[in-house]
Order: sequence, then structure tokens, then C-alpha cells
Amino acid sequence: MAIDTFNVRFWGARGTLASTSLDTGKYGGNTACIEVTCGDEVLIFDAGSGLRGLGSKLAREARRADKKGEKRKKLNLLFTHCHYDHISGLPFFEPFFDKKTTVKLWSGHLPGPDKTKRMVHEYMRSPFFPVGPEVFTSKLEYQDFEPGDVLKPIRGATVQTMSLNHHDGCVGYRIDFQGRSICFITDTTHIPDKPDAGIIEFTAGADLMIYDATYTDSEFPMFWNFGHSTWEEGARLAKAAGVKRYCMFHHRPSRTDEALDEIRNQCKDVFRRSWAAYEGLVIKV
Repeated sequence: MAIDTFNVRFWGARGTLASTSLDTGKYGGNTACIEVTCGDEVLIFDAGSGLRGLGSKLAREARRADKKGEKRKKLNLLFTHCHYDHISGLPFFEPFFDKKTTVKLWSGHLPGPDKTKRMVHEYMRSPFFPVGPEVFTSKLEYQDFEPGDVLKPIRGATVQTMSLNHHDGCVGYRIDFQGRSICFITDTTHIPDKPDAGIIEFTAGADLMIYDATYTDSEFPMFWNFGHSTWEEGARLAKAAGVKRYCMFHHRPSRTDEALDEIRNQCKDVFRRSWAAYEGLVIKV
């Protein structure tokens, strides 16, 4: 991997609920998980059902490194928040079951001390899950932060954080690497006709903004209090912030491939350099 490589790969782009059917095969049904590559390091954001596929890939890479006598990478998994669609893949992440692997988990959306460790242990416990995180054999490290903190999980990259408008708290991320930037802004809602000044400032000039496009503007009045936004609002924010590229994310579970194709085409009419995220999509920044 070139030392200046900076890209994002989508392992799960669906929101709210995993939704796999004949009508969703093109964009995929797995929930939120993205892999950001910064040179020879990776950052993982969210642990939805898409995390399982990423975990299998990382485990294969670790085995290859062992055969070559190379040093293993320390993995960093950063959470936006802990609603089920963003953590459902957590117990099935293959590197957790490898004693040679170290994984650092980061979160900042909950109040109080030991928030990251508490989040994992409260999720993986009876009667909600049959076993707890004690079944993991990897070395786990827990790192709490507060929204607004600047993080440096890997060399050469800076991760800025902000609080988003979502039930139970949520964190938005901006990853800066080699003079380029990716913003991950999901699970946030907006007030119609009142652009979120905080998001505009946070994403200003970004090379890529990934945004919560769960609904359309026409659907939004029915779901205004569900904690999500629209693809049109994302395009408006991207324009206001001078974002270079825009990717719609957190697709509604019922949204078919045909419907997402139509939304993608409409979005390109108003923001030319845009994508609708799908599993396997890689965007180079």
C-alpha cells in the first residue's frame, strides 16, 4: 500500500435494520461499517453487521503478515454511537478471537466514566446476548473521549470529533491525512430551512462527506423525530461547506435498488460529484 493512500471502503451502508433481499442486492443490506485506509494503517468506523465481512478480511491479512514475519497492525474501531444497527456486528468480529491481535475501541457519545467498556459489556450480556466479551481472546483497549476532542489513533492522521443531533448522542468524525479529509456524518437530523452551522463549519472544504441520507425531503415530515436526515439536506450542506464530493449513506431499510438508483441520479443533477454508498464501494481521496 502506497504511503499516501487515502480511501474509504463501505462494508455496510444500510441504516436502522439489516435488509437483504432480491431488491437490495446491488447496494447491500448490511448496516453501518466503513474502513478508512491511511497509508499502511486502517481506521474502522462503526460495528454494524458489515463489520463481520471486514473482520474476515483483516484476519486473512494478519495471517499473511505472520507468514511473512511482518508486524501486525493494531486495529482501531471508532463508534458514532451504540444503537443496534451500529454495533450488531461487534460480537462477530473475527480479530477479537485472535490472541495476537490488539484492538482499541473508541467512543464519546455516552456520559460518564468507562463509557466505551460499559457500552460493550452492557450490550453483550444476558438476556440480550448469550456470552459476554470475556470470550474474546484479543487484547482489548478502551478509549473514552468527549465530542470536540481531537484524536490521533494512528500516525500521520488527525481525527476531529463533533456532537450530532441524534437520540442518545452521536459523534461525527473528520479524518485528515496528507492534506486531505473525509467526514463521516451519520445519524443526525436537521431543522428544515435552518442549515446546521456546526456541520457546515466541521466539514468545510472536505474532500469527501459521507452523510445520513435515510429519507427524502418529501418523507421527512413523517419521520422528523426519528433522528435522521435526507439526501437533499446532505447535498445542501455539502454545497454550503464547499465539500468536493458527497456520498449518501444509511439507506432506509425499505429502499430498493431501483429507488436508490433514482435517488442517485437525482442527486447527481444537483451535486455532480456524488455517490449512493453500496457494499464494496471504494472512494479514493
